[in-house]
Amino acid sequence: SSGILRLKSCEAMVHLEEGRPHSGRGELKLEKTQSDRLEVPERLYCEPYGVPHKRLDGVIFPAWMNTDSLFDLAERWQVNDKDVLLALSPGLCPNIQVLEPIFALAGDPIQLTPGGPVDGACVFKRRMMEMANEEEMQIRPATNRCLFSLLPPWLVPQSFGKVAVFLADPRYLIMRQKKLWDMFKRCIAEKGKGCGCAPASLDESDFLRAYLEQDCNLSGEEMQRLARWALEESRQPDKVKIFFVEDFVAEPDMALRGLARFLGVPDDAEILQQAIDKVEAMRPHGLFYPRQDMLELQHFLTVAHDFELRLRELPEELQCIWEERVSLWPRLPNLRLAALGQSLQSHRMWVAPQWWAAHSAGLCKPCSFAPRGICRSGDNCDFCHAPSHRAPLRRPSKKERMRRIRKSLRSKEVGEATIRTRTPSPDGLSS
Repeated sequence: SSGILRLKSCEAMVHLEEGRPHSGRGELKLEKTQSDRLEVPERLYCEPYGVPHKRLDGVIFPAWMNTDSLFDLAERWQVNDKDVLLALSPGLCPNIQVLEPIFALAGDPIQLTPGGPVDGACVFKRRMMEMANEEEMQIRPATNRCLFSLLPPWLVPQSFGKVAVFLADPRYLIMRQKKLWDMFKRCIAEKGKGCGCAPASLDESDFLRAYLEQDCNLSGEEMQRLARWALEESRQPDKVKIFFVEDFVAEPDMALRGLARFLGVPDDAEILQQAIDKVEAMRPHGLFYPRQDMLELQHFLTVAHDFELRLRELPEELQCIWEERVSLWPRLPNLRLAALGQSLQSHRMWVAPQWWAAHSAGLCKPCSFAPRGICRSGDNCDFCHAPSHRAPLRRPSKKERMRRIRKSLRSKEVGEATIRTRTPSPDGLSS
């Protein structure tokens, strides 16, 4: 028999709702709600991945996690407005390498044994907010605290001072979740706690089918989760900011400087240069995926392309589910996500032009010609083409400039003539 898990009320969250008007097009709408007490059955599921897990509010949690503690995490960790949260997608966790320098950049360094690549985010599980490690929670650093989390925005405490959201092409993130499920299953099998209700491992096509069929997913459905983070960024730009992992791979110096500026770290700070040097040293081995026979950026594109190939093999109703989830993205307030959403709708691969990294970091220089559509460099331009930049005032024509010069000279000559021919005032009087 399954018990009833009573969840404590959480702080106000921002929710993304999808309106369904008669036209059939979705609408983006922000609604601030207050979560009341929820009652959900505390039970374990195994299907479709063959791993025991819990489900809550559209989110899948490992079976060992105490979901009852999710809504008082801020109090238990004593989080305040000086602390930093790194919001990660589950697909980034298996092989992410950049957490150590980012923790240091946020003012809360963690000491690891120096050496080669680490075993993904698992190495830093003491910094995972939802792990609720009592020993770690009692340690309050002299400076800021920096934690990371896989929770979706509607379950994240609002008391953090800064929230840095790391994401990539959602097709890549979804396909990489399979590796995380395989890791869960292998760990449970080693402990002899497997449920034995599914095959040993799902292939990529079966995994994608299961993902689209389910209402619950790790950290919530990926498209919805990222869209809500984009809305949070639009609502609280000083508190929430989205960072693209492709920028850390292609332009680590620019990406880290943008992150440092968001965290309030000076551009000339020694800790920033140390973080840049650390990430540069990691690049040859891969920052989010261990490099083997291909470049890391090429790996992102290969996995996203594999997603599209396997999507075509699925039944039409599952393809329609994906189209529905993608439909909101071109209207997201984050312009880069909106551009990515257009490529998702057309099932194309999208490589962000080089100026997007500087724009995302807030360090770009606008192109004077792009707003008028006359830039000859296109995506290879060294200046930013983001549509948020206004077109500069057009320079007057040569004829107009000469007319203004002549008018100015005539006004000057008339003024001087008036001074020379002015009738003198009578003695004792002044004008």
